[in-house]
Amino acid sequence: MAPPRPQDRKCYGQLCPMATALDIIGDRWTILILRELLGGAARFHELQEGLPGIPKNLLTDRLRRLESDGIVRRVRSHNAVRYALTERGAAARAAVEELGFWGATLKPVVPPQHPRSIRAIAMALQAVLARAGDALPDARHVIELEIDGEHIQIVLDARPSATAGPSTDADARIRVPRPTMSDFLLGRSFDKKRFAHISGNKAARTDLIRALGTMTSTRFD
Repeated sequence: MAPPRPQDRKCYGQLCPMATALDIIGDRWTILILRELLGGAARFHELQEGLPGIPKNLLTDRLRRLESDGIVRRVRSHNAVRYALTERGAAARAAVEELGFWGATLKPVVPPQHPRSIRAIAMALQAVLARAGDALPDARHVIELEIDGEHIQIVLDARPSATAGPSTDADARIRVPRPTMSDFLLGRSFDKKRFAHISGNKAARTDLIRALGTMTSTRFD
């Protein structure tokens, strides 16, 4: 597929880094595609599921532009094509996270109609864990978090990460209902007992709750 032509795009044309960034990710849906891919590489249909309401042709167009701009790349694995962020795309993480934290202080323009996708949850969890500071454990834990049948791999260490998908080498497996996770990400108090230990290292559950507890007073939408 041919890359988009510059004349097909609406740009600000300003000598300003912010304007340049918005020329690339300012179109509707684009930053939400980044949000999804910050939560882990995804197939086309998985992006569609995580972005309810996006037309198929518009998602195709946005991905094509992001590829052309060096933000997204295609990865072929097991006869399937996944979309993943390039190094340049991943470098937007801090900016996207900060925008999310700022947005958490605002009142929604319209009532939300769709729950967070598993990749959006992963991206939000990594943003929270990255700010946990001294609450992070000294020992490294790999945790598979199961949320209503979907999975996130969490790595707890000095540079924590959360990625959508099951873990092949988890030290512990923990189950939590989606409503409990939603309450936490909205800054509400949540029932720690509902973070149910399934198997593996029980201390990992305690360490995860301690790290997440540093942000229970902050909403993250």
